[in-house]
Amino acid sequence: MAVRKSKNEAASEQLMFVSGYVYRLVRARARELGVRWSALMVLADLDLLGPTEQRTLVAIEQVRGSTMTVLLQDLEKRGWLERVDHDADARVTLVSITPSGRAELRRAGRLLRQRLREELADVPERVLHRVAAALGPLSAALVRKAAAR
Repeated sequence: MAVRKSKNEAASEQLMFVSGYVYRLVRARARELGVRWSALMVLADLDLLGPTEQRTLVAIEQVRGSTMTVLLQDLEKRGWLERVDHDADARVTLVSITPSGRAELRRAGRLLRQRLREELADVPERVLHRVAAALGPLSAALVRKAAAR
């Protein structure tokens, strides 16, 4: 007898497969472009959050402090981020994305989305329409959940 899965289980299984597939696909493309995936994630964090403490980035990206230090130094050398003083606490330094970092993030994003569009080129239009319709509310719900944290 087949065991019926809950809607949550079925959705979780599908999301695990699709997200893993997409993650590997775009991460490989980023590597081909010569951009570290972790660098793109930090630039995306900074673009979203604005000036941020290094320890906050460590928590978000779930890496060691020393790993983040090396990554931030690399991004700073590339001119993609800068260190700024914290207005309320002179002991704290924040990191902030620069205009060239934002441009790099947008460029990489365009190229990664292009790679994903190529991957989806043979998927029937009706399937893509259903996927987009289903993912819109899911994306909104996840953004709300993340914002509440």
